[in-house]
Amino acid sequence: MTYFKLLMKNLRMKAALWIFALCGLSISVPPVFNGLYSTAAEQEGMKMTVDNPAMVALIGPVPGGDYTSAVMFGHQMLMFMALFHGLFGILIANGIARRAEESGLTEYVLSAGISKKTIVTSQLMSGILINSLVFIVLFGGLSLYGIEGLSITGNLYYALGLALFGLLFFVMTLVIGNLFDSGDMTFGIALSLLIIFYLYRAVTDVMNTAYSVISPYHWLSRIEVYGDNREIWLMPFTVILILIILSYVLFLKRDIGDSYIKIGKEKNLRKIYSYPKLAFINMRVMIISWLIGLFAAGLSYGSIFGDLESLIGENDMLRESLGSNDAAGFFISMLLVISALMAAVPALMITGRMLNEEKDGRLEVIIAGTMNRKVSRTKVFITHYLYGVAAGVSSFLLTILGMYLASMNVDDLSITIKDYVLSAVNYSAGIIFIIGVSALFAGISKKLHLAAWLYAAYIFFANYFGVLINIDEVYLMLSPFYYLSNMPYESMDIPAVLIIAGLGIMLLMIGTAVFKRRNLL
Repeated sequence: MTYFKLLMKNLRMKAALWIFALCGLSISVPPVFNGLYSTAAEQEGMKMTVDNPAMVALIGPVPGGDYTSAVMFGHQMLMFMALFHGLFGILIANGIARRAEESGLTEYVLSAGISKKTIVTSQLMSGILINSLVFIVLFGGLSLYGIEGLSITGNLYYALGLALFGLLFFVMTLVIGNLFDSGDMTFGIALSLLIIFYLYRAVTDVMNTAYSVISPYHWLSRIEVYGDNREIWLMPFTVILILIILSYVLFLKRDIGDSYIKIGKEKNLRKIYSYPKLAFINMRVMIISWLIGLFAAGLSYGSIFGDLESLIGENDMLRESLGSNDAAGFFISMLLVISALMAAVPALMITGRMLNEEKDGRLEVIIAGTMNRKVSRTKVFITHYLYGVAAGVSSFLLTILGMYLASMNVDDLSITIKDYVLSAVNYSAGIIFIIGVSALFAGISKKLHLAAWLYAAYIFFANYFGVLINIDEVYLMLSPFYYLSNMPYESMDIPAVLIIAGLGIMLLMIGTAVFKRRNLL
């Protein structure tokens, strides 16, 4: 069996799940838009709804021409789907490259007579194959519909754009993995770039789209799929070829396990006397990266608040469709929910780290300990989940702080610092609940923790599409944010906050008790 076949055999389940989830989501949405916005008046109403700074920051500038259901689908889906396709590429690339080196797998493969050229070529081929499958599934699935406006050309550019975006961040992660000597550092930097490019586009799209040209997200939005279908904006993705050559050269010229940039290498071995300290040291790069990234997200969103009141105030149809006296508060509330869900991601990653330790067999060694020093299962489990809560809530607080600092000089904004503080308390309860669900699933089985990620993704899309396509309220009832007040334009419901946070803590306790009794596999 060749190394490439072995690599794909190990990736097949993970890649299949990602492709099924990402492509399935894209393919399932067009009929929804077509059913809800079938008339020209409804389509024009939605166009006016998304033609404001908050929505431009989220999903990009509104394309010119008729805002058909197909154009609506491409415009409102591309940015967020690109985020997930980019994350998919980062996770796969980091797993088969830098993390494989850290675990000693790459050195073992070399000792078996497989050359470095074969290794790096197989890594690149796997990324190309996986994203080619993404293209085929997306293009084929979308082409099965007979929806007006969902043209073959539009389907081609939608599928090709997302496949190229995923491949771009796959190859970019390989390059970063050659530069830095840690899988955590590689993931943190690649993820930071994924978020920074998005935030940069969000700010510049509102101010002046000419400045957005360096962001890969902007390349996707300028294609205007199902509208003008500007194929010229696929050309910037040729930078992938440069990154492929760069990753190839960098890998061949360095020793396995080595890197070109070494950060934080200490001369003396530190003395680590506690598991919480050990866990923090192993996760600090990831935690700090998320804290900085979400603070920057808050700054970027806060910078557009000054335009909300004036632009929404001039749009009578938009105000009427929102059904709220404080339309700016409505959009800020939506941003806060999205920010809270983003803050839950590092929390889930921290808890997932414990399960990775279990998978690799290191957790069992730590728990076994020695006669003089042992670490209980409860301590291990609680340590990771307390770090998860701290990281999730702290990153959300920094996001809100960024919003406040960027908007504090806006004169006509009706939101005060008290509103920001109460909003932080309100939505933090939802973060704690999501972490509690994660604890319950992880306590039952490490494989079941995937359901926590699916649950978080469901909440994200339910709340996001709940605004855009007015989905049935029953689909929102599984989200903890459904029971919390829509702050800052509603008053905080203190009992709801206490109940949601209390349920999250209760789920954490149940998960801890179950984890203490189950077998480590």
